[in-house]
Amino acid sequence: MLNFMLNLIVTVFFTIFTLQIPSNLLDAVAARLEDFNAIADNPVTYELLGQTDNDTSAILYLEPISRATGDAYPGVVDWGVATLNNGIWTVYLPGDPGYTSAYESISSNVLSRADSTPYTIRADPAFADIGGYQLPWADGAWATVTRSYRRHGTGRIDFDVSGREITTVKDGIIVYANDTHHTNTYSSAAWWYWNTVIIQHSEHEFSLYGHIEPDSIPQWIKDACTTDLSTANCFVPITAGDTIAFEGSTGYSSNPHLHLEFGQGFSVAAYMDVADEDGDGVRAEPMYAGYVYAEQNVGLSGYTPSEVAAWQFGTLQQATHHPAPPIGINLLQNGDFSADTQSWTPLGQLNWELADGVLRITRLRTTDPPDWASFYQDVENGVQAHTPFEAKIRLGNASSIAKTITVSVFNRYGRQYGIFECAFELPANAPLTMYTIRGSAVNTWANLRFLVSVNPPDGAPAALVDDISLQVLNEPTRNQCITPTS
Repeated sequence: MLNFMLNLIVTVFFTIFTLQIPSNLLDAVAARLEDFNAIADNPVTYELLGQTDNDTSAILYLEPISRATGDAYPGVVDWGVATLNNGIWTVYLPGDPGYTSAYESISSNVLSRADSTPYTIRADPAFADIGGYQLPWADGAWATVTRSYRRHGTGRIDFDVSGREITTVKDGIIVYANDTHHTNTYSSAAWWYWNTVIIQHSEHEFSLYGHIEPDSIPQWIKDACTTDLSTANCFVPITAGDTIAFEGSTGYSSNPHLHLEFGQGFSVAAYMDVADEDGDGVRAEPMYAGYVYAEQNVGLSGYTPSEVAAWQFGTLQQATHHPAPPIGINLLQNGDFSADTQSWTPLGQLNWELADGVLRITRLRTTDPPDWASFYQDVENGVQAHTPFEAKIRLGNASSIAKTITVSVFNRYGRQYGIFECAFELPANAPLTMYTIRGSAVNTWANLRFLVSVNPPDGAPAALVDDISLQVLNEPTRNQCITPTS
């Protein structure tokens, strides 16, 4: 009889409460919350904080209260939905069947005004001056921005990492890890059915990685955590760039992606197992979700918080986990060609020779592809966006034909990912003279390429190149092409 009564209560819960006579919205909400809060063994109750509404629909701001302690979960405001059809208000709470379709039917007038931030815990500006975050996927790999801070909310950003590994953004301590959930609850907005890893980076600094693939947290991390998911269950030191899980689609997720979130606090909430994920037939039992609160926008890999907020859907970003290059040190090898052309690679239709320690380059007189003549060197140091550089190079021309020598610094994966370069015009028979190029990495680059190109074609090695250096500057710079007469 007890099991029968429990199942009856749960059945009542899963039948959306509808007020059977036309009434105002607050009456409908009050009746629905009373019904929800009366469910036996429900680990959470709701209190209405406020709402945004019009004549046909509403967003309800709900504060979840722990039945065990009587305290609100810090920083959590769940959204309920109410719609009016044929004079009857229907109220949907997170976890109810049909929640998502009801939410999608809400008028744009209500959605444009919906804002629960007045009821949340705001980030303390005293702890907001932080940095050192990198992009959370494998070194050199790319991911796509699907929602930035501006679209997803303060401190929240989504990436499509194509099912690959997720890496931590910064050194810290894993304080919570859960990859036991396998349920997707997008239809009911049950956000608490997600798998998460939460890392503490300092006293008021946390990062969360959500929707991760079930059973994808590395075993060495699990071995250092407990199985009690109702509280902080880990104390695992982690280094920036370490793999912590794989991308998944658990919880409130329409497609596989990584949800990344930054906050100043961390807690664990308990909700009902509304989808009976464990298959035991009991839904009025607790399921636990780790979360962060007092969210704040942070910069990533050299981008400012405002730049990250402005990223558009579909923006590609490349991660780099290399240490930052040392400032003021030449990053190029054999820039004086004392070791012949070691570390340098010829590219295209060219001829060259070394004479008196000077590299002499000619673009060949041919119409065969390719239509360039270059020498390049790849630098294994990765750099963050906006890293400032200065390159110095001695250039000359031993030919009776004027030359154009172009010096380029860019991401070796392609010029389309950002480049700064200078094309220097050298008259015939110009002696070796020092030229300078300054600029900044436009985006995050996993590897740099330094390239010297020569035009036009000629009959003998004629362009003179020597004493090349590339170094990181200690202050920002604008793009500059500095000639001896500048």
